[in-house]
Amino acid sequence: MNEEKDQKTYELALLLKGEEDLAKIPAFLRDHGAEPLSESRAKKLALAYKIKGNTEAVFSSSTFKASGEDAKRIEKDLITNAFVIRAMILVSPPPAERPSAAPSFPMQQRGRPSAMRAPSPTEARPPAPRPLSNEALEKKIEEILQ
Repeated sequence: MNEEKDQKTYELALLLKGEEDLAKIPAFLRDHGAEPLSESRAKKLALAYKIKGNTEAVFSSSTFKASGEDAKRIEKDLITNAFVIRAMILVSPPPAERPSAAPSFPMQQRGRPSAMRAPSPTEARPPAPRPLSNEALEKKIEEILQ
């Protein structure tokens, strides 16, 4: 097996055909030389469109430690596996380099960005001019023509 220093932490995201397939993931990772670090978190989803003929799937995410070669093999084998609808593996950044939970855009008063903030009643449009009567309209026209 590879030395500890060559191993990285990876995040695994899967769409599985059924909940019974969740139990296969840790064993699958171990068979490919990886060390599962977290339990699979799962959620049943209705898919927005059919993927490989499926309208429902179980979304699962977990982390594992493996070498780069092992991670490539794992992804290739997951994609070709019958119980996996979709698979994606990402290199997980070290905890010190992970982005903070704070949003990167400036916040306004009510906790919403200014572009999305609804105008307050005082910022509303200026009142529309009142409709003119025929007499007032004729008077304005005469003023303009003089």
